[in-house]
Amino acid sequence: MSSKYFGLPDIDTAQDVFETADEPESALRPNDLGIDEEEQGSKTISIDIDASELPERRRAEKVFARGTRRPDASLIFRPRLPPLTRHRSCSSSSSDEPLKETPAARLRRLKAELEEVEAEIKAGPSTSSVHETAVTESDEVGGARNGKRKSVLPPRTPVDLVSELGALRSKLTAVEMREKAESFGVSTLDWNQRLQAITKPAQDGSDHEPNDQRDVFSEPSNSVNSLSSIDKRLASLEDTIGPSNSGAIDTSAPLLTTLQKLDHLLILLTQPRHLDAISRRVKLLLVDLDRAAAASRRQPLGSQSPEKGASSVALSSAEYESLQSLFAILPRLDPLIPIITPLLARLKSLSGLHAEAAQTVSTLRAVQEGTKRNGDEVKELVGVVQGVKGGLEEGAKAVERNWTGLGDRMKSLEDRIKALGS
Repeated sequence: MSSKYFGLPDIDTAQDVFETADEPESALRPNDLGIDEEEQGSKTISIDIDASELPERRRAEKVFARGTRRPDASLIFRPRLPPLTRHRSCSSSSSDEPLKETPAARLRRLKAELEEVEAEIKAGPSTSSVHETAVTESDEVGGARNGKRKSVLPPRTPVDLVSELGALRSKLTAVEMREKAESFGVSTLDWNQRLQAITKPAQDGSDHEPNDQRDVFSEPSNSVNSLSSIDKRLASLEDTIGPSNSGAIDTSAPLLTTLQKLDHLLILLTQPRHLDAISRRVKLLLVDLDRAAAASRRQPLGSQSPEKGASSVALSSAEYESLQSLFAILPRLDPLIPIITPLLARLKSLSGLHAEAAQTVSTLRAVQEGTKRNGDEVKELVGVVQGVKGGLEEGAKAVERNWTGLGDRMKSLEDRIKALGS
C-alpha cells in the first residue's frame, strides 16, 4: 500500500473548481497605501449629501405616523400582520427599545438603586462636600478672571440627599403596597372616595375638626395611614347610614347569618335556570296584574253589568271574588309589611327558646317519674323496717322470758344443792 502513493506529493496545491480568486488587499485596506482618512473623507463627502444615518423604523413610525390612520384599522375581523423584522440592521440592534419590565420588577430595581445611592452618600459625604466647595471656588475665580460680576441670586441651599432618598423610598413602598392591594382586588382609593362622599355632610357640620382629618379619604398618599383609623371610619359610616335608634323593634339578627343568606340568594340568582324560572314567574305575574288592573278599572261597569264585564276581562266569578277579597286585605297588610322582617327575626330567636323549654319540660317529667319511683321504693323500705323492728321487739321479749326462766331454774338448783349438802 505504501508503494502505491510513493510518488504523489503530500499537499494538493492545485486550485479547486469551486474556489474564487481573493480580492487584493489594496481594495480591502486602502489606508495602508498611505491615503489619509481625512483626505478620503474630504473627497467623498459633499454638501448636498446628508451623511447622517437613517432613523430607526419604529422611531420613524412613532414620529411620522401619529396622525395617519390605517385603512384597515376599522376592520376588526382582519388580523394584524406581524411586524417586519427583516429591515432591521445589525447596527440598530444596540439602540432598540429595552424589554418591558413589570411594575413590580421596576419598583424592586428602583428600591435597590436607592439603597445603593444612600450607601454611597453615607460612605463619602466629606468628599462630596469638598468637591462642591472646590467647584464653587473655581467658579468664583473663573468669573473674576473673565470679568463677570458675581451673581445677585442667593446661594443655593444644600439639599439633604439622605432625607430626600428616604422620602422617595417611603413613596415607593406606598406604591408597592397599593399595587399589592389592587392585585388582591382591593381598591382603597375608590372605597376611600366613596366613604368621603358618604360622610361628607357629617364632616361639613363639624367645623372644629382639623383639615387633615377631613382630607383623609382624598389623599392617596395617606391611604396606608388611613388603614389605622378604620374603626373610627366604620363608626362614622354606621352613624351616617346605620339603622336609626328610634325604631320600636330592634333586630338582633347576627351579621354572619345575614351575609350567608345574601350569598346563598346571590348564588341562586346568578344561575341561568333560576333566572329563567324567575322570568317566567314574572311574566305570569305581570299578566295577572294587568288583568287585575283592567278589572279594577272596569269595576263601576262591572257593578252595573257584572256578566258583561266578566266576559270582557275573561275572569270567572270565583277569580273576581278572590281579587276583590285581596284588594280588601291590602290596606290592612300595608302597615304590617315593615314589621315582617323583625317579626321573623324575633320568631326565629323565640324558636330556640321554645325548643329549650320543650327540653326542660321533658326533663321535669323524667324527674317526676323518678321521684315517684323513689317514693314507692321508700314506702317498701319503711314496711320492711317496721317488720324488722317488730321481729326485734318480739325476740327481745322472748330473750327476756328465757332469762327469767333460767334465773328461776338456777335458784331452784341452788336450793336443791343446799338441801343435799345438809
